[in-house]
Amino acid sequence: METSALKELGLTENEVTIYFFLLKVGESTTGLIIKETGISNSRVYESLNSLAKKGFVSYNIQRNGKHFQATNPKILLEKEEERKNKLKKLIPELVSMTNLREIETNTAVYEGYEGFKTAFKKIIDDCPKDKEIFILGFSEQQYKTESLRLFLENMNLKSSAKKQKLKIILDKSVKETLGRDREKEKFTEVKYMPKGYVSPGAIDIFEDYVYIFLWEERPFVFMIKNKKIAESFKQYFTLLWKIAKK
Repeated sequence: METSALKELGLTENEVTIYFFLLKVGESTTGLIIKETGISNSRVYESLNSLAKKGFVSYNIQRNGKHFQATNPKILLEKEEERKNKLKKLIPELVSMTNLREIETNTAVYEGYEGFKTAFKKIIDDCPKDKEIFILGFSEQQYKTESLRLFLENMNLKSSAKKQKLKIILDKSVKETLGRDREKEKFTEVKYMPKGYVSPGAIDIFEDYVYIFLWEERPFVFMIKNKKIAESFKQYFTLLWKIAKK
């Protein structure tokens, strides 16, 4: 018979064996339990005391000693309901404890072209509708890669569908190519850094996330989720936004 459910309610192997035995025989003395179950004297007494405290066993005293009997198996449902109620009361306390913890940092690394695409998709999926994404774009050289340009165009369509507001800072050298295309997007605002600005990577910032993209022979994306770090990058972006021109 499956006993795991009983064990999940806190019964030991010996307690389960004794409970099942009492269910079968109806009533029994300690001596008979020891004889029929094969459990040692001390373990039987220990288990019976524990079962009585948990409400699984009751007893009456007769001339030849205590006679034990198992309580109605419906107690299992009552115990499970009791356990659920305790958890329900505990959950609000546990939730409040999480608010007191230090800010957690989660990181991830995405490799290769497929990893690059996965990271971009996660940005669009994880950023809520109507929220802002701050972008420090690649320099001109990276955008000469046709596969990258096509992929970014497709991703921007999905972002637009969620009405995500993009603020993008680009190298002035792409103003008449990529910049012109991005400026046409409904929810996108573009500014350009002065001549001499070089960005070997791209950075996307939103909510508590920072994504750093490196477009090389084997692309890499580094994701950091940390509120303080994201706020620092947003301040850095704001500073460059003030410097950049339309």
